[in-house]
Amino acid sequence: MVVREERSTEPVVEFPLVDIRGSDDGPTVAITAGMHAGEYAGVLATLKLISALESVRIRGRVLIVPIVSVRAFYARNMQLSPIDQKEVHYVWPGRPAGSHSDRLIELLFRTVRLADAVVDLHGGEFVQDLTPFVGVPWERDDDLFAQSLELARSFDVPFVDQRAVAETPIALPRALYREGIPNIWSEIGHNGLPGAVEVNLQLDGCQNVLRHLGVIEGRSVRHRPRIVGPKHWSVVTDRTGIWLPNIHAGQRVRKGQVLGRMTDVFGSPIETVTSPADALVEFLCTSPAVDGERRPHGNTWHQWLVQLVDDRGVALARKRS
Repeated sequence: MVVREERSTEPVVEFPLVDIRGSDDGPTVAITAGMHAGEYAGVLATLKLISALESVRIRGRVLIVPIVSVRAFYARNMQLSPIDQKEVHYVWPGRPAGSHSDRLIELLFRTVRLADAVVDLHGGEFVQDLTPFVGVPWERDDDLFAQSLELARSFDVPFVDQRAVAETPIALPRALYREGIPNIWSEIGHNGLPGAVEVNLQLDGCQNVLRHLGVIEGRSVRHRPRIVGPKHWSVVTDRTGIWLPNIHAGQRVRKGQVLGRMTDVFGSPIETVTSPADALVEFLCTSPAVDGERRPHGNTWHQWLVQLVDDRGVALARKRS
């Protein structure tokens, strides 16, 4: 089905929704993808998941949104909405009387807040290189965090990111956390490439979540990622020019280490970018184009260069549930 809201004077907001209801009682699980339109691994993983669930017994209910930002997806757009230039992941829970992105997210939030658990699939926009990880919203070491962490262990990634909800602009996890809903977001993929390895990592993780929660039959593998965070550093610039990084995703850097350089269009140096801390390069911008003056709605997407995270975490124990 397509979930749609129409107003006579404004663009339609809509997204596709697959609503699978089992014959037996069980939890409701929502799985979303395509919030950032160029993150294709999650989108393709949901298509495979929909097909796989057609032939298995379901307990409870599975809600799948393969593409949240439909308009951006078909426009081959990236992080910001082509309609109102907002970062849709930052406007939760949305406003029914707001702009296109506000209305889109409000409609989506009304749908997924019915769930007992939410998995939001992300992974490497056209200009992002990253190491696969899963984000887990955190405020304190309570039962809600423990439940979300167990969802994250369904994904075979090197680490999970313990992300403080008060400090992150990633607003969907924060909004769901406030509702008491266990939730995670995957970051698997890079540079918008729909690689088979990344697609299958997303798919396997989703299926493991459903097994773990008893929605589908089978034993779920509980992986053993390290916990990193909650401290993060976002490296941005206010200069317009050419970004030339000399690091890669997953690399450990030292405080003061050169992460890359900015030059003007003639190759003359204008800024040396260094690390503010000993940390892990969680993801970085691979595009050389940087616009230091463009900040639609205050968003610094066009000035962002590198995301760093404290990686002094410990590994979790592997087990099967």
